[in-house]
Amino acid sequence: MVVIPVGVSGQAGTARDLVVRSLSFSGNHAIDDLTLRASIATTQSSAFARWPLVRWIGLGEKRYFDETAFRVDTWRIRLLYDRSGYREATVDTLVRRANGNVYARFIIDEGEPVRVVSLRVTGVEGIVDANAVVRDLPLRVGDPFNLIVLQTSVDSLRTILGNLGYPLPEVFQNFDVNLESHSADVSFDVVLGRRATIEAIEISGTAEVGQDVIERALSFKQGELFSSEKLRKSQLDLYRLNLFNYVGMGLGDTLSRDPEDSTVTVRVRVAEAALRRVRLGAGYGTYDCFRGLGAWTIYDFLGGGRTLDLSAQFSKVGVGDPIDFGLENGICWALASEDSTRLKLNYNLGASLREPFFFSRRTSAGITVAAERYSEFQAYLQEQYGAEFSLTWRTPVEIPVTASYSFSRARTDADPATFCAFLDVCLVEDTRVFTERRSRATIGLAYVWDRTDSPVSATRGIRLSGEFRYASDMIGSDSLIQFTRGITELASFHRVSRRSVFAWRVRFGAVKAADRSGYVPLEDRLYGGGPNSVRGYAQNELGPLVRVLDRVTVDTTTGRADSIIRRSATGGDRLLLATAELRFPLSFFSPRVFGALFVDAGQVIESETSEDPLYRLRVTPGVGFRVATALGPMRLDVGFNPYAAQASRLYVEDTSTGELVTDLDNLYTPSVDSFISRLRLHFSVGQAF
Repeated sequence: MVVIPVGVSGQAGTARDLVVRSLSFSGNHAIDDLTLRASIATTQSSAFARWPLVRWIGLGEKRYFDETAFRVDTWRIRLLYDRSGYREATVDTLVRRANGNVYARFIIDEGEPVRVVSLRVTGVEGIVDANAVVRDLPLRVGDPFNLIVLQTSVDSLRTILGNLGYPLPEVFQNFDVNLESHSADVSFDVVLGRRATIEAIEISGTAEVGQDVIERALSFKQGELFSSEKLRKSQLDLYRLNLFNYVGMGLGDTLSRDPEDSTVTVRVRVAEAALRRVRLGAGYGTYDCFRGLGAWTIYDFLGGGRTLDLSAQFSKVGVGDPIDFGLENGICWALASEDSTRLKLNYNLGASLREPFFFSRRTSAGITVAAERYSEFQAYLQEQYGAEFSLTWRTPVEIPVTASYSFSRARTDADPATFCAFLDVCLVEDTRVFTERRSRATIGLAYVWDRTDSPVSATRGIRLSGEFRYASDMIGSDSLIQFTRGITELASFHRVSRRSVFAWRVRFGAVKAADRSGYVPLEDRLYGGGPNSVRGYAQNELGPLVRVLDRVTVDTTTGRADSIIRRSATGGDRLLLATAELRFPLSFFSPRVFGALFVDAGQVIESETSEDPLYRLRVTPGVGFRVATALGPMRLDVGFNPYAAQASRLYVEDTSTGELVTDLDNLYTPSVDSFISRLRLHFSVGQAF
């Protein structure tokens, strides 16, 4: 170890006087910086205590240098490399002391690793293909001889055999390391023990929840062949009920010494969670302004593991009538351009009952009644009340598929120019037929194939989802509300380093009216732009839209006339969206802060009338910041739109006839004055996908 102190006399002081301003590593390739930092005791000060330009303010946490701990850290790193297969690795240090500060570096020479040249499994002949087992182990031929991965392979081998009915196999690991040739021969010798069936199931820890609920959730039964995979799945299924804080699965005793006895007892231990829970929440969104949530949930309602949930959600708080504080002129500035008729308090009041076992442990049922008012930014305002019944079946490959039927009485308000644009109904009086309250009935089918490591902020894996909806008068819908709609999305996540992720997704959507009129309710049409779409566009700014000259005001002193033009999205019947995003840590701020670089591409069209084919995508780049919280990442994205503003028809209402008129030969195109006006700011919670 080489320690080089640099400083001036009189700066000695105690160890607690020395602040670690920098701690770095060089020469490491097999093990990243984050893993090395986690393996040692010495840590550097936080970002605001390290940067020379801001550390004088006194913000940030200071970490102090401990000479003894630092010396031990070199051995910790050396041991980590040794266990990772790098037996010849050396670790030196470089320490610079100046003005009461310490700048430390670990200089690593990894050397050549010891690699696995042969890998064998014995003792499983006649039970399973040994070569197939070797292929499934984490340790592979050609890999560095990592002792941690070696132990993981032992555990994997026990799991494989446990799934075949052997609850207590013994696995002996043998290896021969040759440092001269940097090679290792590895073998696993297996003593299977007896194949066992389940003689009894013992359940303990229940208080209010009946044992029958647990028994129905178990995927194994008395008399079946033991399977560790079934124990694992049963444990997950019990957690999904939200009834338990803890679920433990294990063998109640060891196998009997009697060689003729090959049975086991499985013990299920649980700790019940609170069966009455209240949830309260508040937040802010670019197009929601302030929002709130209140919910009361009763678990194991009337027994059987049922769940009753009563909830109330509100948004547009501060801008929507009757809770309007004029915040659209301030903190909720994005809503300043919204039509005042749509600036109303949004709400959703609902009650739902869920039956976890509907004739089968793999099928659950739910019924929901709700009343809501919802406004889509610069598109429409919908009010409805109704009910929905759904069945969810978890397939054997763990893909939940949900079929549903919903019925509601709904009305949708929109700018009359919207109906004039795509239905050619231009008398304001005639457009009111589309805003009357009508019966709406749909059947739906949805699925999610999720193989990611997190539903909130995935770092690896793949997710495929789809939703299909059908409305017809044959199932109770109004004759004006008949359509078929489908959307599917594929997303993939790849780790490019310890904490950096490259993610991409594609989404396709289509909707078709059931008759020749081409009418699809506005709430079921497809829209683009916004925080979860093409972020170079504002919410619903991408795709077909119309503009209406609202009014003209004249300044009597200057004679200057100002016009107010409002925009309204009409939506389309075809959607294509693609996104590529790199998410990376900004550790110099905080371990909880991440940055993002993204490119979004997409288009929404009306296939019958659009002059803009689907292949003419709009591509917008951007940057973003995320802060990890318990509720998911808080996200701020800034998208850049390099395109001219979308041209559209400009409608004016003829007050004498009540008809909307427009110049069919000339489209209106707003000007884009500056670089700033091309930026779109989005603030929300959760990743974009």
